[in-house]
Amino acid sequence: MKQSGEPPSRTKRVEIKEEGVKEETMADEQEFILPVTEDEYEAGGSKFIAFTDEAGNVLPSGSWSKHIGAVNYRTVECGMPDWDTPGQSIKFPVTISEDGMDKGKEDKISTGVSSKSVWKLKEIHSAVIGGDLEMKAGADGKKHPVVKPTSYAGKPAVGVWEIQKGFKGGDEAAGATYYPKLVQLLPAGSKPSTESLM
Repeated sequence: MKQSGEPPSRTKRVEIKEEGVKEETMADEQEFILPVTEDEYEAGGSKFIAFTDEAGNVLPSGSWSKHIGAVNYRTVECGMPDWDTPGQSIKFPVTISEDGMDKGKEDKISTGVSSKSVWKLKEIHSAVIGGDLEMKAGADGKKHPVVKPTSYAGKPAVGVWEIQKGFKGGDEAAGATYYPKLVQLLPAGSKPSTESLM
């Protein structure tokens, strides 16, 4: 029995290259069967979008620190919003709908619902639905904006992702991390062309 750390055993494999001519090659006997299924393997990939430069080349994640503030656009389909933190923030899920390596990837954009952060809710609603939110009387007798989740479901929009810097677990001592974050939704059909960005 082999001890841990020993190289895998090798065995001779005989291949017939031409009539009557044998060629001996050495091949590793050890194989690694992975726990993922074929379907999982095919579907596997980063949860982040494939961030590209102006020429359409995918930027390796290791280079994102050099591109803080850079943006990418993707056509998306909206899902139904829900509370992110009940009473404090709402999340709007999206699925990338345009053809390409990111098609089907999911993300979300969140907004607060306080008087100081409701501007972002207005922006998202205007981009996806258009106009202003409906108002209804609350328990206090005053009118309040109402978000109707089903009105967003299936609606097209354009997602804007920006390379941002963050810290693992919010702890600066843990080291910086760089990632593309969904920061804005624009109305459907408003995706800038590559030429207009140069």
